[in-house]
Amino acid sequence: MENIEVNTGQFYSGEKEPTTEKLIHALKVNEVFSEVLRQSAVKMAEFTRQVDENNKIPNFGSKSAELIKNALQNFDTQVEESKNWQTTIKKRQELEAILDTSLNSIFLKQLSILRELAISHFKSAAVNDEIPADFAFFAADTFYLREAEESIRPGSFWSYSNERSNVHNTIREISNRRKQLISEKIQHADHQANAFQYLQMQQAQIQAMQQQQYGGSSGSWNIGLAYRPPDSNLNISMGYQQGRTNIQISMVPDEQASLLGPNGFTSGVGPANLGLSLNLNI
Repeated sequence: MENIEVNTGQFYSGEKEPTTEKLIHALKVNEVFSEVLRQSAVKMAEFTRQVDENNKIPNFGSKSAELIKNALQNFDTQVEESKNWQTTIKKRQELEAILDTSLNSIFLKQLSILRELAISHFKSAAVNDEIPADFAFFAADTFYLREAEESIRPGSFWSYSNERSNVHNTIREISNRRKQLISEKIQHADHQANAFQYLQMQQAQIQAMQQQQYGGSSGSWNIGLAYRPPDSNLNISMGYQQGRTNIQISMVPDEQASLLGPNGFTSGVGPANLGLSLNLNI
């Protein structure tokens, strides 16, 4: 319980020495003050729990105003007989100041939550390449401004100007990093395109040199030959392509030998066991 100075305090207009009745009322004022403050603290504890869990409190400004209004009305009702005493008036002002300070600390935590939500809004909008960065910035700032205004207690001196500037700086930093990342991706893509173009040019030059060395002209020719000796499982193939000759010899059994006789389809060189292909590029 708060100590009351009775020698210097002026309890009522024109009276410097308190009477026993006024002392009793002064003690009652302190008791009412403590009880109203305790009841208000219980309600504010719920607000604190919500912001500590990183949850935004909708319409926090109006809820704060309602809490202080109810507390002061409760105080006034219980000290009606001594409401004009200086001690009662000072206690009422002290009660309002304590509640305002406590709610303001919750308000600052609310602004931190709104800051993270505004930045999240900006990031979500900035992911879409079709949405300009300026529009995403405007949308995030509008969200923060609306929610912060709703969190201010009417008639108070609460402010969010510094926190709003911090949100702007953070969003600009994120936007600049995003622009830098996009620029690096574009440069990387350009380097890949240049490297691919260079490889294509080198390949074209190599092909031109091969045509000049082996063909002697702008044209080129390729030829392939395959032969299967009679009465054997041998298969001989030869190919010529871009100045290179390739000869392959393989054992390929005649699957139809048991049906068509020991000589297979034929006993000599003919269309069935001699193949020739010619490819000319002009």
